[in-house]
Amino acid sequence: MIYLRSSVGIEIRQEDLLISCLQTNFSAAVFTHFKRIVNHRQRDREEVRKEIDQFFKSHRLDRSNVVLGIPRGDIIIRHLDLPIEVADNLKQVVLYQVQSFEPTEEEKFYYDYTQLNSSRGAKRLLVLLVMINKSVLDAHLEVLRELGIKPTSVTPNSVALSNLFLQDHRELLPKTFILAQLTPSGIEIIALRDGGLAYSRETSKEGSTNWKDLLLREVEEATGKVRMGPDDTIEKLILAGDGAEAAQQVLSEEIPDCELIGSAVLFEMPPENKGHIQEAANSLGLAYSGLVRRPPMKLNLLPQELRIQQTRWAYVPSVILGLVIIVLLAGLWLRPVFQERILARRLDQEIQSLKPRFERVQTVRSQAKALQQRIDFIEGLLRKRDMNLEILQELTTLLPQDTFLYLYQNREGAIQLNGASPSAPDLIPKLEASPLLRDIVQRGTIFRDPQTGKDRFFFDAKLER
Repeated sequence: MIYLRSSVGIEIRQEDLLISCLQTNFSAAVFTHFKRIVNHRQRDREEVRKEIDQFFKSHRLDRSNVVLGIPRGDIIIRHLDLPIEVADNLKQVVLYQVQSFEPTEEEKFYYDYTQLNSSRGAKRLLVLLVMINKSVLDAHLEVLRELGIKPTSVTPNSVALSNLFLQDHRELLPKTFILAQLTPSGIEIIALRDGGLAYSRETSKEGSTNWKDLLLREVEEATGKVRMGPDDTIEKLILAGDGAEAAQQVLSEEIPDCELIGSAVLFEMPPENKGHIQEAANSLGLAYSGLVRRPPMKLNLLPQELRIQQTRWAYVPSVILGLVIIVLLAGLWLRPVFQERILARRLDQEIQSLKPRFERVQTVRSQAKALQQRIDFIEGLLRKRDMNLEILQELTTLLPQDTFLYLYQNREGAIQLNGASPSAPDLIPKLEASPLLRDIVQRGTIFRDPQTGKDRFFFDAKLER
């Protein structure tokens, strides 16, 4: 299958690397490939690099659009409530806020932000600010460089999972949802309200705490933080991660509206990838964030000096390829029209070349029709001609000398014969041999005349016209 674009999402999940590839064709996005690199930190770096290279080469994947996902524990999330008057100078205001969060001059943050409310009538600006310590992100990038990967974007896993759930679901924007990302060591709760990330918290799972109690406690905590009104409700609880299926079975009685993240994924995928949809949710959300131009929340923690700056000339091959595709599609669309015109022209030429032959055939057909009419007319005249003399002459020739006719009658071709003969049955074959008679039938029984000693016969026949 031909794919036009591709995006690779790489999630750092404790000691593992989860890699998902999302590609687009002419109809939709397709979740094509998935790979989990286990214990990449403990293994030999060259061995892990070869495994990643083999994954990219075997599936012919491009590394030009790789999105790295950062764990929740490595980032700081802040929600800024600002007056609408700072909208024109929002970038500088956010910078001041980041500097206020930095503990020392040496410890700097990489950061990015996105506006959560975009309505014109809003009197306040709600801004989602995400920060990561510079040394932490540099360490992650150094590990990926050693593995032969240079990401084009860095996004929190929390934001990637939210984008995956909100993809093309505009009906979900005015509602509140809780996403739960489960790992063997803990859980991250994400609250989505009005299409934005309103709350996020990661909690470790203690040995004596079960999933049910931990989830219910964290969901209750998230509900309080979101400041829901008396009429507001949580629409659904969405589970993702390695233990999502088991947790759903435990929570189904307490929370009926508890679903898996796989139910919200709209991508096409081969059957072998459907079993990985839960564990690959974050990396798949990362790939989705790198594939679309306007994800629900667009954040990139990669510093500006490390981002790939594309010039206008970089778009020239894409534009040329797009024009070629348009020309090919136009050719495919116009091909039947031109083929019909060429075929019609050839048919007209064939018709013109066959026209003299057709006219000759029509002339012969007209002549044959006229001859047939003459034949029918002559046959009609012949049928009306009196054949009695010919029939009597034929009977005189066919019948023996000792055979006499007492009656001969011809009514419109139906002939009756009545006579006497020494051997009446022998007369039928002789009469059938006549070209003027057909359908010779004996009528009644043959009996011997005591006076003459001959057989009396009564025959019916038809005139052969």
